[in-house]
Amino acid sequence: MSGGVLMDLFDQLLAATAADQRRYVLDNPLFALVASGQATRDQYVVYLRETYYLVRHTSRALARAASHVDDDQRALRAWLVEQANEEHGHEQFCLKDLHGLGLDATAITSRMPGPGAWGVVTQNYFFAGAGHPEALLGVASATEGMGAQLAGDLASVLIRRYGIPERATTFLRSHAGFDQRHYEQARDAVNRCGTAASLPWIEHGRRMTFFHYGGLFREVAASTERFFALRTAHEQPESTHA
Repeated sequence: MSGGVLMDLFDQLLAATAADQRRYVLDNPLFALVASGQATRDQYVVYLRETYYLVRHTSRALARAASHVDDDQRALRAWLVEQANEEHGHEQFCLKDLHGLGLDATAITSRMPGPGAWGVVTQNYFFAGAGHPEALLGVASATEGMGAQLAGDLASVLIRRYGIPERATTFLRSHAGFDQRHYEQARDAVNRCGTAASLPWIEHGRRMTFFHYGGLFREVAASTERFFALRTAHEQPESTHA
């Protein structure tokens, strides 16, 4: 109850996880670093690589979860199938952006994912196969909300302040739009498919997603990997001797 008005399940979900969102995402040092102009283009490459791993497995986990949902939860199954279809292939945006930066996307994504991305991927497969597919409602509410709230502004800063070509920000720019719609779909799905009994798992999915994404963002902020310098050195013409 808030101000005498009964909160729906989605509002309860937001209230229960607001501190986690603030701690792990909104107050994450990565965003202060980007806003200050002290981030690097190489760190953006790391973000694209880690995001590639995340979204590559999203549709698979959603589809797997749908296959485990019983007939008494047809609405949840339908939402999972719909989202699996909509998320399918979105990792291609990350590859396109790496190519847009003039980098070898295959070489960059050949490395194993870091702990933050690994945490999200593995938790989603756990939720999908261990009998808690409703937790993916919480996961989606977190990821789609972050995209809707942060992606568009981040793309603009990268283009204006860091000289990132617009063609290399397709993942962020497209998801600023996609995620607005998906966030509203997640809100509706939580209220239609969630129950008081399943709400703790939905909250857990949202809370753990913020935790793992917070780790991913901190990994990006702390990264000292070099991509552009290596490419520049590689492209230098060989010296000739008279």
